[in-house]
Amino acid sequence: MPGDARARGLTALALAVLVLAGAAPAPGGVFERGRHGEQPYRLYVPGAARAGPAASPPLVVALHGCWQTPEDFARGTRLNEAAERRGLLVLYPAQTRQRNPSRCWNWFEPPEAPDGETARLAALVAHVVQARGAAADRVVVVGLSAGGIMAVNLACTAPDLVAGVGVAAGVPYRCATSLAGTAACLRGTAGDGAAAAAACRTAMGPRARPVRATLWHGAEDSVVSPTNLEALGRMFAVLHGAATVVEERRGAARHAVHRDAAGRPVLETWLIPGMGHAWSGGDPRGTHTYPPGPDATERMLDFLLD
Repeated sequence: MPGDARARGLTALALAVLVLAGAAPAPGGVFERGRHGEQPYRLYVPGAARAGPAASPPLVVALHGCWQTPEDFARGTRLNEAAERRGLLVLYPAQTRQRNPSRCWNWFEPPEAPDGETARLAALVAHVVQARGAAADRVVVVGLSAGGIMAVNLACTAPDLVAGVGVAAGVPYRCATSLAGTAACLRGTAGDGAAAAAACRTAMGPRARPVRATLWHGAEDSVVSPTNLEALGRMFAVLHGAATVVEERRGAARHAVHRDAAGRPVLETWLIPGMGHAWSGGDPRGTHTYPPGPDATERMLDFLLD
């Protein structure tokens, strides 16, 4: 019948469109819970990774700040949404109140200790890389405040594991070596970029390799002094031997890019006017975010992974 023929024609057309489109849409991502040894975590797996075998995805390790949780940090940074678009795995280690009442990472403890917090995080990252088939050479760590400082610790103690770091409101490596020394460090009176670079290089040992870095700080940060941005930038510049600096204005933000001897961008710094202790461009549904600023999440991923 004419109606049946028309229906068959429409069905064939719809099938053709699906074939031309490649396939049906991949299912949405999932936000899993897990534990590796004593370390709890959340893991975001994008829909593309769940749809079937594919190339090994990059892994982003996201370290929350004090008083935060993985869920809060995911909301504020919109990392899961970015991961879905880009096909990334995102690992959110969770600090417990038993280890720190304020959920801060204990970044001031000896990061080289084989049974310490930094080593436990490195072991978790290595486990996820192997278990999920992530690209071992495309692991980057991003973090805010205590989480950002732990990212620096991982860059220096596990350079064979970490290819790049994105740090918001951080300080140089080994700026404080005890809880008593953290106050001076956070005030910006104890950080020495050159000394931090030497300590970092020593910690790297024979595994030393360049670690790209994108560093962010609020000009009005009253928790971690913005002077630490200069010291931390100096540390990474010395490690890379990066002498070429291009400074520019991105709106009101001050942005500088450092290139190595081959001309490759290996370090960038962002100073955001009007921003306090926060994640630039973050979602107001999360804590410690500054929505008017440049989108730190997207720019960090562009710099570290593209």
